[in-house]
Amino acid sequence: MLSVTHPQILPLVESFPIGIMPLWLNVDNIPKLVVKAPKEAILAAKLNKGFSIYTVPLNSNGILTYALISAFFDDADEPLVIYTPMFKEPGVETLKDTILTKNLDVYFFDDLNRELLGYEATLECDPITKKFIKDTPLVQFTNEAAKVLHIKMGNWFGRRTEKDDSLAIKVTFNEALFTEDLFIQDMRPENHSYQGSSSNSYSQLVRDEPGEFQERDIAQSLRRIFRSNSIYLNPLRVQDKEEIADLLVITNKNVLFIQAKDSPNIERVLKNSISRKKSTTQKSLKKACKQSKGAVNYAKSTSSMKMIIGGDEKSISLEGREIKVLIVVKELFNDEYPVYSEILLALANDIRTPCIAIDYNELLMWTSNLESEDAFYSTFDQVFIRGVNDGKFTRLPRGII
Repeated sequence: MLSVTHPQILPLVESFPIGIMPLWLNVDNIPKLVVKAPKEAILAAKLNKGFSIYTVPLNSNGILTYALISAFFDDADEPLVIYTPMFKEPGVETLKDTILTKNLDVYFFDDLNRELLGYEATLECDPITKKFIKDTPLVQFTNEAAKVLHIKMGNWFGRRTEKDDSLAIKVTFNEALFTEDLFIQDMRPENHSYQGSSSNSYSQLVRDEPGEFQERDIAQSLRRIFRSNSIYLNPLRVQDKEEIADLLVITNKNVLFIQAKDSPNIERVLKNSISRKKSTTQKSLKKACKQSKGAVNYAKSTSSMKMIIGGDEKSISLEGREIKVLIVVKELFNDEYPVYSEILLALANDIRTPCIAIDYNELLMWTSNLESEDAFYSTFDQVFIRGVNDGKFTRLPRGII
């Protein structure tokens, strides 16, 4: 495993949220490609024994340039994707050289920097694509350019043709570099410092029962923004020991109720049709809204919310704190937002509380790029207020955060 034989690379892996990163080590002449991706994309790559990298032609202020989209085919038409904008920045030329080689080693890390898979791989690159990468210039990075190009990348991929598919770089896995069914035990105290955490945890790529895994992963992700002692995992009501919410985040200004919904990370679920996945998301959102209503009503029934966390009873004053609801589901679909909006706005009106829903990948984007509690809640409020004013919620465009 790369993280075991070369632990010095871990700070590099931790330094970027989701994406692809080249590594050239002195130990051999084989280039390395680190792919940091959500668990679903990693499982899709494993099942398909590879993935594809598209070169996306883009116009930036009249200049022809390009970006990369890595596609992991859980679905033939709408695969899971990772966007990689290409600018004149350190390391980009190395990335270009890496994806133009014939043989390389590919290592997969999840969003919490756990190394899950590694393969010897072969790359197949059409001469047209190779020439395009070599000859097409890159532009200087600006925040505005990044926002615009992110949007253009999504538009291009949604309209891609069979020819575009044929010109994508094909990454094909050969031999596994280590076992494909890792069981990862984590005993680091800093990763279990939030309220209600045990002293250790474990993780794995294939997840038959996803709930406990996802809740812990969300708690870990929230630690990038919030202090550990403000995050509560699985708080229980005092009266009946029923769960109040999957997670709570309690700070001086806010109380955030979080309901999390995931699906098993297994081949059968991954390969469900898009219509089946959309139906599952709607059901998950409705269930989460019902649970959130109960949680908020419980909190508002008293000025001091009592709960049991980690076996201990605690009382939290709600005075001066604003209650908010965040629902995190596995994935949201852009064309389904009218349905999501109807469900969420009904809940907000019913409980008189700001509430929004995002998918897990959006949560990663928030916690990786927002640097403070104020920035987090500013983004939350922006999404909620715009949804109320417009009468419908929309996903924040890629690159905005």
